[in-house]
Formats: sequence, C-alpha cells, structure tokens
Amino acid sequence: MNSYAKTFGFVSVILLVLFVAMSSVYAADATQPLVSTQWVADNMKSIKIIDVSKKEYAEGHIPGAVQIKWGSEVFGPETDHMVLGLSEIERVIGKMGVTPDDHIVLYDGFNKPHAHYVSRVYWTLKYWKFPKVSVMDGGIIAWKKEGRPITTEATKPSRTNAEVSFPPNTKIRAMYSPDIIHALATGESVILDARNAAFFNGEVYSLNKWVRSGHVTGAKNVFTLDNMNSDNTYKPVADIKARYEKAGITADKSIITYCDTGVLASHAWFVLHELLGYEKVKVYDGSMREYANMFDTPMVPGVVGGQFPKTPIQELQEKVK
Repeated sequence: MNSYAKTFGFVSVILLVLFVAMSSVYAADATQPLVSTQWVADNMKSIKIIDVSKKEYAEGHIPGAVQIKWGSEVFGPETDHMVLGLSEIERVIGKMGVTPDDHIVLYDGFNKPHAHYVSRVYWTLKYWKFPKVSVMDGGIIAWKKEGRPITTEATKPSRTNAEVSFPPNTKIRAMYSPDIIHALATGESVILDARNAAFFNGEVYSLNKWVRSGHVTGAKNVFTLDNMNSDNTYKPVADIKARYEKAGITADKSIITYCDTGVLASHAWFVLHELLGYEKVKVYDGSMREYANMFDTPMVPGVVGGQFPKTPIQELQEKVK
C-alpha cells in the first residue's frame, strides 16, 4: 500500500469516527415527546421537571420537581377551560422558574392515572412554541413502583422573567369558526371525538356543563385513554396506530380532536401528532362546553336535557315561595 492510500485510509477512519461521535451527540440532544423514568433519572441535572397535580404534590413528588396546579394554573383565568393567554403563560412559567429554552419534562403526579391532564399542559406549551418538552411515561405511579426517590419538600425555584414568543402556533388549535364550520361544510377534516362511547352516544352528559347530549354530526369515536396500559404507560405505537387506522383516521387526513373541555382532546392530539407523527392535527379547545351549548350546531342525537339548570332568579323565587 502506497503512502497516499495509507493517508486516505487514515483520514477516512477519522472522519467516520467523527461522524459517529457527532451522530451520538445529536441523538442524545434530540427531544423526544415521551421519555422513560430511567431517562429522567439519568438526566435530572439537565432538565426541568414539572409535576402536574393538585394536593398530591405535597404528599410526595420527584426531588427537584416544581408543581403546576391542575386547573387553576392550566387554563385561562375567567375562561371555560380555554388555553392560557400570553400574559398567563409567562406568569405561570415564571413562577415555576422555567424558560422556553429549558428542556421541560412533565409527569402525571396524581395517584390515579391522569395522562390526559399532562397532555393538556404539554399541548399548551407546544401551542406557545416551547421547543423542548417531554412527558415521562407512567408518571408518579411508575416512579414509585420502581422504588425511585420521593420527597415531600417543596422545590422553591428562582422566579424567571422569561418572554414567550408571539404569535402562538395556531396550526395545532381549532376554533369553532372557521375550523369546525369548515369541516362540517366540506368534510375535508376528520372530526375525532376522544371521549368514551357513553358520552359519544349521548347516554351520559352533565347539565351544568352542556345542555345537549351526543356528538358532533359525522364525528368518529376513538376513546383516547384506551391507548394507555393499566399501569399508566402508553401501549406500543404499532398497536395505537392500528386502532386509529381501523377507525379510518390516517396520517394523510386533517384531523380535529374534541371532547368535553379540550383535555382528552389534547391527549388524542399528543398520541396522533407526537407519537404517531400525524402532521395535520388540531385540538378544538372549546369542545362540547362551547359546541353543545349552541343550538344551531348539528349533533347526534342532540337531545336537550329534560331539566335545565336553575337560574339564580329561579332559585330566589323558590326561596321566596
């Protein structure tokens, strides 16, 4: 072998080593939507962990995790379960001591499975264009089951004054007008009801939330929590994909997910958009709280409740009698 060949071979080996090394770095830095408890345990120094729960946080959480309180810090103030506005998202993340530049890992901190709650927070962050967000598979249930460390000492983060970019990613949020109206008029988008069959069929509904039962006319029904195992972890992606394809929900279609308040709908979005890689998926934030309380929207069966909630005036009149 001449000197030229030897030099060429040596350079080739060096380039190959560098390529593999750089590939490994990029793979390690890539943000996955779903990460394991082991991955979280191995990367705690480089991530910001957020516990999605209520009183459960005080009863025991992952060391170093900060809490986002379900409900009061997740939805826009003075709205009916709608997404946080710009000032609200900046206030919430500032209180938690995180910024859009951090790799944020969310986990279900409830003692019973609430994966859809975590998905709603995830979707909210993605709506506000946070680039590095993950969900810990299995939540606190899996963490405890594996005997990993738990603390009752609240983490007190340093408040941040991070600015969130505007405008938000409207490509993942559907509005009644124009999105739902356009879908109903043209059939160009699949409307996906993420609730269980009893709600979809109108057998169950709540008069203090919406006054008509059933589902959006033409909607398909796949209960999103059927994508979960009993231990609060996700089922294999291949199994999940098969369920949706069987229902005619495929990657080539535009899809709008809805439920009662946009929470299960966010879980369905997480499954379709983040786990299966479907590109054209939106969450109808208003969902049944908006849609079923309008009387000019097509529903099946669309039956109006036999008894409307009493108005404050009616309650006063009954007290006077």
